[in-house]
Amino acid sequence: MLKQLVPNSQLTHFTNSANSHKNSNTATKSHHHLPLLQKCTHLVQFKQVHAQIIKASFDNRTISDTQLAKLIESLVNSSQIAYAHLVFNQIINPSTFAFNTVIRGYAEAGLGHRGIQLYTQMIGNGLDPDSFTYPILLKACGDLRQVKGVHSLVVKSKDFNSVIHSLTRLITFYCNFGDVKSAQLLFDQMTEKNVVTWTAMINGHVKQKNYREGIDLFRKMRDSGVEVNELTLVSVLSACANLGASELGKWVHEFVNKNCIILNDKLGAALTDMYAKCGYIEEALRVFKIVLEKNVCTWNSIIGGLAIHGCGEEAVKMFWQMQMSGIKPDDVTLIAVLTACSHAGLIEKGKEIFYNMRRDYKVEPNVKHYGCLVDLLCRARLLDEAYEVIRNMPMEPNAVLWGSLLTACASADDGANVELAEIAMERLIKLEPFNDGNYVLMSNIYAAKAQWDDAGKMRRLMKERNIVKNPGCSVIEINDVVHEFMVGDGRHPCSEEIYSMLEYVAISLREECYAARMP
Repeated sequence: MLKQLVPNSQLTHFTNSANSHKNSNTATKSHHHLPLLQKCTHLVQFKQVHAQIIKASFDNRTISDTQLAKLIESLVNSSQIAYAHLVFNQIINPSTFAFNTVIRGYAEAGLGHRGIQLYTQMIGNGLDPDSFTYPILLKACGDLRQVKGVHSLVVKSKDFNSVIHSLTRLITFYCNFGDVKSAQLLFDQMTEKNVVTWTAMINGHVKQKNYREGIDLFRKMRDSGVEVNELTLVSVLSACANLGASELGKWVHEFVNKNCIILNDKLGAALTDMYAKCGYIEEALRVFKIVLEKNVCTWNSIIGGLAIHGCGEEAVKMFWQMQMSGIKPDDVTLIAVLTACSHAGLIEKGKEIFYNMRRDYKVEPNVKHYGCLVDLLCRARLLDEAYEVIRNMPMEPNAVLWGSLLTACASADDGANVELAEIAMERLIKLEPFNDGNYVLMSNIYAAKAQWDDAGKMRRLMKERNIVKNPGCSVIEINDVVHEFMVGDGRHPCSEEIYSMLEYVAISLREECYAARMP
């Protein structure tokens, strides 16, 4: 039996006391329920308080509705949404607060469609939404269409310019659904922006891999005078890591130290990841060591960093230290350590970790883990074994796995493996029909075996499908600004000066070479 909120004797005394003082102030009596709600831990206890509120409703209906609204809030906070809706139905004229609370409950319970239906009922009752309604309603949205519907409601609102929280949440939702363009349009129209708004927009660009746009927005945020917070810095560091913008990443680190910002697990993981991906593995290790409370993300950052630097043995040691410290590896950890084994040639260790994932770490291998195993085998030139792994996977192999096999076939020690390469290419044509790299690689494999007719067919196939080889791309950071260049690219604003300087350098080199040959 569930423990009662109060002993039966006390509950009886409370009831008798309420009945014997009918002439006393009803409002005072009703306030007895609020402290009791805070102590409720079981549905039976909530029902006890509900019964007392019903008894009090005979004296004053208005006070009863207020108490029922508070009861609904407590029920929603305790994830008792079904009973909360039953209580809600008892209120003759529910307030906007009561509607908001139940809508929030449905949203948090993953039943957003019920919350949206309740909002429609609220409007039908003639109630006006308040500043809390739209952010709560957005939580109930399950797709981009619904988000745009709420956006239209916000635009029609009389308080459109004052609902900054609703607009910020709209931006966040647009970004979460991948519609960064709509988020940016809304952001640009806002007359007032706070740190949450800026951070939401920066994070949206970073999540969609618009790293340069995210960094540019961060500079504008600094120029606007808005104070950055920890989440802002984490997003910026992620952009720096993926662009190789080490100078800006170092500035963020200095900013953290200068402003005495605590290097918690999230910020520590972001800094570690940034330094590792920008080529500063020693600095990444120093940051990792000074993070006091390390979580799984912090460990993943350093293990992954060591992996991409070819420090396989160190990564595996860090993997065991992580477990010794009491942190349970997750699926990302295992991808990182398998990558480390692959880059360091730790074949047997990698296979051992992969095949014991379920037993030792309770992690079900996904397509990325299989990708790591295939890469491990391909690097070890175990192409037949890699092919068997791909064939027997419990899920459909993706283009990454077939691409790894194709690349390995081209670089086999005993010459190109044409038979396996053709199998891989057949799958890749279906999965990535316009990936120029696959066609070029397959053509080169044929050429290596002097199969010129087949190599020519591959080139003709590219021409028939209008597949053009993508030009190379280079990225350089100057004064915290990341510049991207492609072969023959004239889009850069300083293109004329750049090409003029390149021509000057080329002429100078030719002159120097000529002078060096002179007797």
